[in-house]
Amino acid sequence: MFNTQLKDYVAKYSGFFDESFCNEITKSLSTISWDLHGYYNSKTKEIESFDHELSVSKEQVPLKAQLDEQIWKIIEQYVLKDMSYMKDWFCGWTGYSLSRFNRYNESTKMKLHCDHIYTLFDGNQKGVPILTVLGSLNNDYEGGEFILCGEHVELKAGQVLVFPSNFLYPHEVKPVKSGTRYSFVSWVW
Repeated sequence: MFNTQLKDYVAKYSGFFDESFCNEITKSLSTISWDLHGYYNSKTKEIESFDHELSVSKEQVPLKAQLDEQIWKIIEQYVLKDMSYMKDWFCGWTGYSLSRFNRYNESTKMKLHCDHIYTLFDGNQKGVPILTVLGSLNNDYEGGEFILCGEHVELKAGQVLVFPSNFLYPHEVKPVKSGTRYSFVSWVW
């Protein structure tokens, strides 16, 4: 049966990452370098950042290889099992990005946007992002609510959300009120 509701293409997964795994990764994130997050402006062809923007890092940390392996399994679960009714016309992907870490300190956020990510494609990798894989790594913060299509989606440490990366799935992270919120993201094309 073909799903006609946008929310039917959003899947939340638990059980791929346990609490100790998330704690170990979160501990290691305090030792890496971070860059201010930016958005690619297709009109100016430049990266822009905004006030109170989150920080991002692609640095290697212990357990990152295992994290990226599990992301592959989550993509398989979503495409080949949970959305298998689409197998006649959508049954694969070309690639996926290795995980990027997101850090939201107090008062930081991510503005409303969709994941039409240009920076993934450097000439060697080519494609259009079709899925976003977003995971939470900790719970010890306040605020920082994840809003997808205008609705709050609660993500606890170890839970992962998969949703289409196109303009129909705008999302944002509200400002963190206290603590530091850590997450990871990968994109499928």
